[in-house]
Amino acid sequence: MNSTMGVIMKKIFAGVVCFLFLCSLSFAKGVGSTGAQFLKIGMGARPLAMAGAFGAVADDINAINYNPASLTRIEKKEVSATYLKYFEDVNAGFIGYAGILAEKHYIGAGLTYLQVTDIEKRDLNETKLGDFGATDMALSLCYARKDIADSLLKDLSVGGNLKIINQKIDTDTAFTVALDISAYYPADEKLSLVMNIQNISYGIKFDEETDPLPLNIKVGAAYKLIKDLTVACDLDEYIVDNKLYASIGAEYTVKEVLALRSGYRFGYDTDSLGGLAGLGAGAGFKFWGLTVDYAFVPFGDLGDTHRVSFAAKF
Repeated sequence: MNSTMGVIMKKIFAGVVCFLFLCSLSFAKGVGSTGAQFLKIGMGARPLAMAGAFGAVADDINAINYNPASLTRIEKKEVSATYLKYFEDVNAGFIGYAGILAEKHYIGAGLTYLQVTDIEKRDLNETKLGDFGATDMALSLCYARKDIADSLLKDLSVGGNLKIINQKIDTDTAFTVALDISAYYPADEKLSLVMNIQNISYGIKFDEETDPLPLNIKVGAAYKLIKDLTVACDLDEYIVDNKLYASIGAEYTVKEVLALRSGYRFGYDTDSLGGLAGLGAGAGFKFWGLTVDYAFVPFGDLGDTHRVSFAAKF
């Protein structure tokens, strides 16, 4: 039974991938308008070094942002912090915790933030009125369950995020909630498959206008070529934004101490940003139960970005 269901799951996964490509072809050109765009910014250094091809690779706290169901792969409690120096005066980061609640039950919590300072305020006559700032925050409360349908499909995990989102621009604030729903399935010893529907919400409202959130359907696969080398691919279809991204990446581990990573994300406007836009590269180091990860992500004329993540398992 499990073997038959496994074949069915692989066929369903392949069907979803084809569906996403067909959807991307049928969408009109141009990008839709969504609110809370900061939700699309990748945070963890390890995933971004692989250009975001991480949904089916996730076996650490980064699962909170990439595929909550994959939290069932963690073996110890974990805390993590990421700092990102973005463009101009934009700073962003993530802090989180993940742990085992009980047998087959896993929990996590994470706070993502983005802050912009020193924005000039001017009136209709272009008279400067001073400076103001903007802050975006999302609190994620995560739960995952392992072996949810063991009698039908062995090792299937499901999970979800409840996101509490707050945005502030000068003196105006907006609040909303959103939901992520995901699944993780190890098809065999080498192949893993995931699906994650992100940012399900009624939208976020400033004053009288409500903007939809960047609803995303993510599917991903990871394959272990050899013991220490994993290759992965993610497809992200942003439904409202009419935008499809395809990420490929690889991670090579050297004696469980050093990890080398690289990848490329297709879908950026390379004509204006340059051919390096979409590239990811980085490394990770493990020692004494601590992990330090670094990612370099260039964006052409916009500038280069650097992410550093620290994690501890206990």
